[in-house]
Amino acid sequence: MYLLFFKNPTKSQITSIRNTFSDFDWGQGFAVEEVVLNELINNNLLIQFVSSKEFFQIENDEIVLFPKTVDAVLSGKGQFFGTLLDNTSDIDTLETYFCYLGIASEIRDTNNEIIYKVEYGKYSNLNKFDIPLEQLINS
Repeated sequence: MYLLFFKNPTKSQITSIRNTFSDFDWGQGFAVEEVVLNELINNNLLIQFVSSKEFFQIENDEIVLFPKTVDAVLSGKGQFFGTLLDNTSDIDTLETYFCYLGIASEIRDTNNEIIYKVEYGKYSNLNKFDIPLEQLINS
C-alpha cells in the first residue's frame, strides 16, 4: 500500500494533484487497484492507494525503492512528479512525500513503513526521510 502526502496545498494545487493522480491511475501508471483515502487531514492532502505495481523491493533484509518502477511512473521525465511540476503552480515549494505502508492485506507494521521526500525537477528525486508517519501527518 502506498501514500502520497502533500503538506498544506492550496485549493488549486489540490485540484491539480487529484487530476494528475487520476491521469496516472491506470495500468501503465500507478496501476491502482483501490483508492483507500483521498482526503485533507490537518490541511494535508493524503492519497492512499493499493497498486499491483511494486515500487519497493526487499534487498539484504531492507525495504528499498525499486528503481525501474519508480523511474517509469514517478520520477522519470514526463512521469507523475514531473507532470505535477509542469502543471501545478508552485508545486516545487510544496513538501511532498511518497510512502510505502506495507502489504495491504497484512496488519500494519510501522517498522516496515518507508517515507521518501520528493525533490521536484525534470527528473525528480526521492530521498529517504526518517520520521514516523504519524509525526509527519501531525506536524
